Amino acid sequence: FYIGIVLLFLIGFYVSVISPFGFVALLAAAAAAYFGSARLHVEYEYVFVTNELAIDRILSQRTRKRMKKLDIQKIEKMASMKSHEFGNNQVKVVDFSSGKADANTYGIAYSDENGKFVYVIEPNDNLLKCMKSAAPRKVMIEQNITAKN
Repeated sequence: FYIGIVLLFLIGFYVSVISPFGFVALLAAAAAAYFGSARLHVEYEYVFVTNELAIDRILSQRTRKRMKKLDIQKIEKMASMKSHEFGNNQVKVVDFSSGKADANTYGIAYSDENGKFVYVIEPNDNLLKCMKSAAPRKVMIEQNITAKN
């Protein structure tokens, strides 16, 4: 992305020397750099309050947007994505995690008026404990996490 922006700036500068329309290309490169860089660094924040899990997306530590709010009573089950709980389901998977291969991700099976979904999150130990205490039969935590705490 950054190499493409630098090349666009160089082309815009070259065209601005030759043509009066090169300034427009330079402005386009600046706009692409500003708006494109905001989408490069994505974080998710999970807030669990009064039996609701709110999932927010944060772009480059500038913009926050509420992506989903899940009622703990409507959750069918929550388990590690490494387990066999979510195998071969005909549901839509929505990923709200970092996307790293070594991440400790959990899936939340959830049904609402829009259909059946599996929301993938990357919770910390405190969030897992809170959700487990709110819905002990629905939330399945890996043994190595509960053994540490």
